[in-house]
Amino acid sequence: MANASLDHEMCGHVLNLEPCARTTVLDQEGQRTLKLEEQITQLFDELRQPIRRYLLCLNVAPMEAEEIIQDTFLRLYRHLLSGGNEDNLRGWIFRVAHNIGINDLKRRKYLGPSNHRQGADPSALSIDPAPNPEERLLRKERMVRTHAAISALSERQKECLYLRAEGFRYREIAEILGVTVSTVAELLHRAIKKLTKESNG
Repeated sequence: MANASLDHEMCGHVLNLEPCARTTVLDQEGQRTLKLEEQITQLFDELRQPIRRYLLCLNVAPMEAEEIIQDTFLRLYRHLLSGGNEDNLRGWIFRVAHNIGINDLKRRKYLGPSNHRQGADPSALSIDPAPNPEERLLRKERMVRTHAAISALSERQKECLYLRAEGFRYREIAEILGVTVSTVAELLHRAIKKLTKESNG
């Protein structure tokens, strides 16, 4: 009988602690979620524009690029919430955005030249009104040559070149694009060689 009352007291004591323990667990989970949201918001603010530019480089339409960015960061949230690896999140984000963008393009059978950029006059990219007419003409000619040289690159070369310009190392570019490091090096070498040759005349 004494054991029964002791068991009852212990159960009552344990039951009394459960709500407190539950509150602590909920507080910890809430803090973890809040920290996670802050981390993702910071990454979103930092990487939204670079990812958007990269997706536009892949010939994704601007509205589709925004949807892909949202989807990418939603996937990042799920990845981190489930305890996913936090190493090189920047590379992870670009890789996911790249994959979604490529899959979207394949699904829409939209692998040709970008329609939303066709018809745009590359010389109109010269914005600075301060130079004199001769300097403006030289800039326009240089922009036209540069634009033509970039347009002549293969899609893979453009992707590698853009990611390198965003500061990714060869290894990271290889991971994002799903190719070998030597392939990245070769693509970049050929792209730079072709750009140098074309832009110089």
